Amino acid sequence: MFLVYQSFLISYNTRFFWISLTNIFPPIKGIPNISTYKQFFYLAVPFWATAFVLMGFYKRNFESDLDELVTIVKGSILSTILMMAITFVYRGFEYSRFFIGINWIVSTVLLFIWHEIIKNTYKSISNRTHNALIIGNANEIDFIKKTLKKNPHIRPFFLFEYNNQDNLFNFISQKNIEEVFVVNSLFTTKELAIISDKCEEMQISLKIVPDLLQLKFGELVIDQSLGIPVFSLKSPSLVGLNFFYKRIFDIFLSIIFLSLVSIPLAFVAFFIKIDSKGTILYSHKRMGYKSKTFHFYKFRTMVIDADILLEKIKHLTERKGPVFKMKNDPRITKFGKFLRKYSIDEIPQIINVLLGDMSLVGPRPQVLWEAQAYDDFAKRRLSVLPGVTGLWQVSGRASLSYEEMIELDIYYLENWSLGLDLKIIFKTFPAIFSKKGAY
Repeated sequence: MFLVYQSFLISYNTRFFWISLTNIFPPIKGIPNISTYKQFFYLAVPFWATAFVLMGFYKRNFESDLDELVTIVKGSILSTILMMAITFVYRGFEYSRFFIGINWIVSTVLLFIWHEIIKNTYKSISNRTHNALIIGNANEIDFIKKTLKKNPHIRPFFLFEYNNQDNLFNFISQKNIEEVFVVNSLFTTKELAIISDKCEEMQISLKIVPDLLQLKFGELVIDQSLGIPVFSLKSPSLVGLNFFYKRIFDIFLSIIFLSLVSIPLAFVAFFIKIDSKGTILYSHKRMGYKSKTFHFYKFRTMVIDADILLEKIKHLTERKGPVFKMKNDPRITKFGKFLRKYSIDEIPQIINVLLGDMSLVGPRPQVLWEAQAYDDFAKRRLSVLPGVTGLWQVSGRASLSYEEMIELDIYYLENWSLGLDLKIIFKTFPAIFSKKGAY
């Protein structure tokens, strides 16, 4: 908790003594004594510890840098929500909400840096590698190979077919294999049993990888309710508690984001107004969750009567399928091209998020005529709230084909988690500044 305490001190000094901040947002009720905030820290410690235990922060296994960051952000978000709850319950003093927001950012940065130091120190000390054998067909081995790249301590060997156990275990002995991964679709039950017994005899770790085709279509769950362990497929869905968690997540991050960019957005609105005639915001009907229509907001980047002009240029679309995309769209204004290049025009959709029409992450909302042309597979995109950003936005944006866009959105639906949402948000900013597929 030393780092959490340091984040409290840094946040306190930033909020009340950083001149650049206090000149813009002065502490209206004066500067409180630091001892009051130290008492707040002691109240918050149990909640911080609980939140990070629930998010798996104290697990023994290290993850990739992005996964570590996602875990820390989830833990700090939950901790911050609990801290805000404390301020409503504990009325001994009115704590600064600004302080709580700063503390969320500072604690996230400090914890991530510290965890990276610990992880890299541990890896440098325990840098022993061991040999592992992966047995499966070419596609399955390619998938496992990409996964194992994240672990530099494994030296992999590959077998694309299984002939007999003698050849297999001769190879294992020659290469000094310490760990074996087998894909169960390649073996009979009897063969797996023989391999398992032999590995146990040789004190070799055996790991059986489920059929990767099953993993593609849903979450594999071990069910023992019948008295025997069986595999079942459970498709993740954004209903019930999952929907509630995602909604709280959306509101929390949206409020923080708007508080940070409100002043720059005022300048954007000013330049839109002087660049061309028309309103600052563009409102259009889109199809969203469960095929319901809603008013979708963006900064205006097109000329007046752009929808009428669209009817004249629909045949010039550069993408297959019902979605209209054109690289040099004549409807876009000069300043609009800049806004689109860096996706600044999308920011007003935060209004839609707060209204409950959209989520921060999800399939993009489509104009009515595009959505009405969906086939049954594509219509699955309408089973969740549409998003400001999404998986295909961080995977190529407009450079993707219509089919690739749909496949990525369906993958998101089948594999949703708050962690995946955070990964997509983190990857959105590099995707924006790379300008790949932005038009």
